[in-house]
Parts: sequence; C-alpha cells; structure tokens
Amino acid sequence: MTDLFRAAPHVRLHRGKTFVLKAGGGTIAKPASMRQFARQVAVVHALGARVVVVHGGGPQTDALQRLLGEEPRMVDGRRVTTATAMRALRMATAGELSGELVAALVAEGAPAIGVCGASAGLLVAKRRAPTRTSEGVVDFGEVGDIHSVDPRPLLALIDQGGIPVVCPPAGDGAGGFLNVNADLTAAALAVALGAAKLVMLTGAPGILSNPNDPASLLSALSLAELDSLEEAGALKGGMRVKSAAIRAALYGGVGRVHVVSGGDEHSLLQELYTNKGAGTLVTREPERAPEGAAEALEQVVLEPAPKGVAVS
Repeated sequence: MTDLFRAAPHVRLHRGKTFVLKAGGGTIAKPASMRQFARQVAVVHALGARVVVVHGGGPQTDALQRLLGEEPRMVDGRRVTTATAMRALRMATAGELSGELVAALVAEGAPAIGVCGASAGLLVAKRRAPTRTSEGVVDFGEVGDIHSVDPRPLLALIDQGGIPVVCPPAGDGAGGFLNVNADLTAAALAVALGAAKLVMLTGAPGILSNPNDPASLLSALSLAELDSLEEAGALKGGMRVKSAAIRAALYGGVGRVHVVSGGDEHSLLQELYTNKGAGTLVTREPERAPEGAAEALEQVVLEPAPKGVAVS
C-alpha cells in the first residue's frame, strides 16, 4: 500500500497527458517480453494517461531479409533498404509484429488498435538523397525522412479511449512506401500530438556514460550534456539515432524524454511513477522541466534542429 501512496502524486500529474511509448524490436522479440511490455502499457493507460505506442522491428526484419536471400546492411545505425529489405520490413512490422502486439495489449485489457504509418496520411516521408556517413557517401535506398505528420487519425482513436499502435513504413505520398526509423517516427508523433513525454524502451538500462558498462547509467541529462557525450564518442550505433530523436522531440516542444530498459518487467512503471526512476531522463535544460504538454498541431513539418542536427 505504501507504494500506491508514493505513486499517487505521479498518477495525478500524468492523468490526461499524452505519452508516446516507443518499443524497439528487441523489446518485443519474444512472447514473454511482449507480454511484459503490454502489462506495463495497460497499467499506464488504466491510470489515466493517453497512450500511443510506436514499435520497430529491426531483429525481425533482419531475420526475414536473410530468409529472402539478402544480408542486411546497417550504416550508422540505419538500414540500407533495398526492395528486398522493404519487403522484409513490411512483413515483419505491419504483417506480423503489429498484430501480435495489439493482441498482447488487448489480452491485458488495453484497447489497442494497429495502425501502419502509411495509413490515412499519418506519416509522409521523402526519399533520402545519398548521405555522407562514417562509411562515406551512402545511398540508403528506399529510406525516407519524415516530411509531415497528420495526427488526426490518432487523436480520433485516443479520444475514444483507444491505444494506437503505430509501425513503419511511412507513405511516400504517391502510393509507395519508405522505411523510416522508429525512434524518429516516435519523436515526430510526440511533437505532432503535443505529448508531455516520449519514452524510449531499449536494450540498455538507459543512456550510459560508458557504452560497455551497464553500471554507468546516467539518471538525468540536459541536451548540452547529451551533446558532450556524443562528442566524446559515448553514443554509438542505434544510440546515436536515439540521440537525434531526443533532440527532435525536445526542440519540438515535448517536455521530457525518458530512455529505459525494455527488458525489465517494471522499468516503464518505475520510471513514470516513482521518484527514483529506472532509466535516463533528458530535458532541454539541466533542471527538471515542469510537466506539461506542448500545443497539439494539425500538422508538423520537421525542419533541421539547431546546431545542424538532422532528425533522421
């Protein structure tokens, strides 16, 4: 009972606020871990938050791409997407994972509805031009940078008490599909929905000062401190993409971004409903910003963030 009393102030703060929860493919890779995630999401929703779930499917897409006879290629944490890779992505995310996650949420009493990023013009992306990377200039193929978000389909579901479960790919505005990174998708949706929080569940316990040492977890960071970590080389691979998503969300008006373990059965609830937390909280300024949702937008066009940070 003591835990309930301690959680009560957090419950009151979060009631009616919009949270975008992003689960990586590893977080929902196994039935047990998917159920574990679904249970926590169901509790967050039952406590009064307006919840949107965004999921990726990296490991699952890798496996299907190999079954289709092609070895996946990743550059700086991003997939080079051939026609075969796009087929694998669509099969893994919209074709399989989305339905499985929705079923797991419904089994926990959460009214989840699966939505593809291309549905109803929700996400429109533009094909990425060849890009300079750590490996030189790379053509990422059927990869897009999010150009616009129309949050109205999600708001209609949320207003009816539902939990939209959003997966890639996005539409290209011309009847085709483009692969968009799930972290950046979650950030774009959080901005468009005026979310109070973006929570990213990942394979690490949070953001680490030493990527090889799980004990080096940082409980709170400002954007300036996040920049320093990246400059020091502490953010690598997928975490660099998450760093770009964090910046896009905070510059876009999202109050707080949390990075927590997707492998712990209580990490999401502990991060949201306890003073101690479980992962890393990132805010624009060093002090903890007050709770509050940004103004909801009819449409958001993502422009490059300050300091030349790309959002994709």
